[in-house]
Formats: sequence, C-alpha cells, structure tokens
Amino acid sequence: HNSPNVSTGSLDREGAGDHDQPYRFGFRPRVSHPYPFSTRQYARLLILRGRICDSQDFSDRRAATAA
Repeated sequence: HNSPNVSTGSLDREGAGDHDQPYRFGFRPRVSHPYPFSTRQYARLLILRGRICDSQDFSDRRAATAA
C-alpha cells in the first residue's frame, strides 16, 4: 500500500481537473462590485428573501385567523 502524495495539492493526485482559485476575504465594496456576487445572483437573493417573508406573513395571518 503506497501512501498518497499530499504535497502536490491535487485532489486526484494527477492535477487534472483541479481548477480551484484562492479566495481572498476582505474585498472592499466598489461601485463595480458592491457585494460579493453578481447582479443576477443578488436579484435572485432578493426574490428569495421576498418569497420567504411573504410565506411567513401568510402563515402568521392564517394562524391569527384560525385562533
């Protein structure tokens, strides 16, 4: 049994398909990138947040009328 060579930094030990890029924390907001994701992703997050809030409000209203 040979021990794997972990010093290569490769997941498959051959380097093929490893496309990880280092992530830098602490980016300062800029006009071009005010948040850490794309405009499309931001819009989807806002839509999801609205749907969650709406469903919670609906559940609250339904529980209040049932009591």
